[in-house]
Amino acid sequence: MKNTVFALSALFLLIIGSSKASAQYEDDGTGYDNYYDYEQNPDSTQDGYDGYDQYDPYYGSEEDQPKKKPEKKPYVRITMPYDTITEMITYTGIIEQEDSYYDSLYLRAKKYLISKFDLNDKDFKESAINMDKIIMTLKMPYEMQKNKFVTESVGKLEFKLALRFKDGKYKYDIDHLKHLLPENAAGRTQPEYAYLEYYMRAERNIIYNDLLLRAADKEINALIGEIKKALREPVIIDEDDW
Repeated sequence: MKNTVFALSALFLLIIGSSKASAQYEDDGTGYDNYYDYEQNPDSTQDGYDGYDQYDPYYGSEEDQPKKKPEKKPYVRITMPYDTITEMITYTGIIEQEDSYYDSLYLRAKKYLISKFDLNDKDFKESAINMDKIIMTLKMPYEMQKNKFVTESVGKLEFKLALRFKDGKYKYDIDHLKHLLPENAAGRTQPEYAYLEYYMRAERNIIYNDLLLRAADKEINALIGEIKKALREPVIIDEDDW
């Protein structure tokens, strides 16, 4: 009798174990099981589960995901202020100054240019007659920014500057920009040159040409900023206004 009871108990445990194992490891044909224990995992939306009793074997953190290669952005060339009528790079602008008179604007511009470019009075002889304009060709150092930390002298930057004055306003024009290349080792009496329009249109050495154009653009815009500052009407403090 005891042997019969023992045999029945063993058979009962074997049936229960087989049923539970069958429920846990039912294969869906994908190689991954579909069993999900809600009592041990009440939150069906936790990591790795999609809420429909399906475990996602490909789920993982961002570090586990395959990283995409960064897209290479196309090179964008610098845009220079180009006059389509004259077909020249031209910096131009009209500055309104209501309290300024043409002759005071002229004198302030003359003082600034003498100091900046080491000029003297005879350089302004023709424009001094009416004091309404200054037109001259000037040169200044031309330095190219090779990278974040290194600049290189590439010769001189030549250009024509025209300043025209009226009561309450003035106009500036800068064009005929020319790159005067430095002398070679043998030495040249007349340095070779290239107009900046050539660098803008050239299809070869684009990046190097752009470095030259960016350097010139930086220098000319800095010059324009200095001219505007020099021609501002001085602030007069009324000693009685206190």
